[in-house]
Amino acid sequence: MTELTLATRGSKLALAQSGLVADAITETFPDVTVRLVTVETTGDRDRSTDLTALTELGAFVRAVQSAVLEGRADLAVHSAKDLPVVGPSALIGFHPRRADAADALIGESLEDLPVGATVGTGSPRRSAQLQALRKDLQVVPIRGNIETRISLVGSDAVDAVVLAVAGLDRAGLSQHVAYRFSPREMVPAPGQGALTIETRPGTLAAEIAANLEDEDTRAAVDAERSLLEITGAGCRSALGALARVEGERLVMDAFVADKRGPRRTTVEGIDPRDVAEAAKKELGL
Repeated sequence: MTELTLATRGSKLALAQSGLVADAITETFPDVTVRLVTVETTGDRDRSTDLTALTELGAFVRAVQSAVLEGRADLAVHSAKDLPVVGPSALIGFHPRRADAADALIGESLEDLPVGATVGTGSPRRSAQLQALRKDLQVVPIRGNIETRISLVGSDAVDAVVLAVAGLDRAGLSQHVAYRFSPREMVPAPGQGALTIETRPGTLAAEIAANLEDEDTRAAVDAERSLLEITGAGCRSALGALARVEGERLVMDAFVADKRGPRRTTVEGIDPRDVAEAAKKELGL
């Protein structure tokens, strides 16, 4: 038997995501076992800094990446939307098949939220699209793990919160979904619903991770993250992008809100970078 070590954050969601990858590896390669190694990140320790600033700085991934770079782990698993567009050149990444990329309301459906209801989210992208759908809603910043955010619903803090469907599904908490947003209502964050497996090139772990790569997910996430890169938009920007493969073409919905107001577009093409460039042009970025 061959053992691989997989670095992961210690949150319930991170462990669930890493467990999915570990199971996929052992199912595909029965002679390989996977041992999870938990790593505490700067983002886990810092409970006061704005969540979007932490994500943009890579506070939830850098320590996990270091475990692989330093040889303390063979692989690392991240939520693709948490990865800064510029990462360590000594690592390569692979994307398994994407889960549901949508956002969801926890608490009440969009129609049932009372006038002036308070909705919690740490995302400028979600905030801008919520207020485009319901101008009466009061959006307030929140942070914490997925269980903490759910626990805020119905308290004096918020009437509802917005969370990613994929995270709820992976954490076994999908029963809390009161309303699932369509991409026309709320364009997800680039990479939302996708996982990234990082490893060092030229290793057995890289060969194994490559077998888990889903080509359609790779093309879609490459287009979405290219839009992040070429616009210079970070997590503190109200930018959304969701691409999908249709036949031989990529189709991408994109959203941005800035001082010029909210704008959205749908573009298509073959090359992920070209699709991102088209979206940038259409959005006027």
